[in-house]
Amino acid sequence: MNDDTGFVATVLRDLAASTAVILAAWGALGGATNALTTKMRLRDALRHILLGGLIAAGMGSLSMALITSWLGLPPQAIPAGGAAGSAAYLVGVFGPAVIEVVLARLRQARGGHDD
Repeated sequence: MNDDTGFVATVLRDLAASTAVILAAWGALGGATNALTTKMRLRDALRHILLGGLIAAGMGSLSMALITSWLGLPPQAIPAGGAAGSAAYLVGVFGPAVIEVVLARLRQARGGHDD
């Protein structure tokens, strides 16, 4: 029993230190910022928070490369310390909005209606 508790604690500690989980947390905070600033319904806000976390975790370190390109920063800014959290936050803020715009345009091109 004691070994199982130690194993679970080790797994949880390693998971908490995982880069993907850290990026997901920053992305979720970015999604929450987006939801709070646009005054949306609770259901939509939860969707933005979840999407922000998933997009940031899924993009990983690619998000920093895209942000430096978008902002015209030098390539040396990519490995800058602490920048991954900042990039994940920005991806969490803007990622859900970009996805919604793309989906709305696809629906409009198909002639479908949003439910």
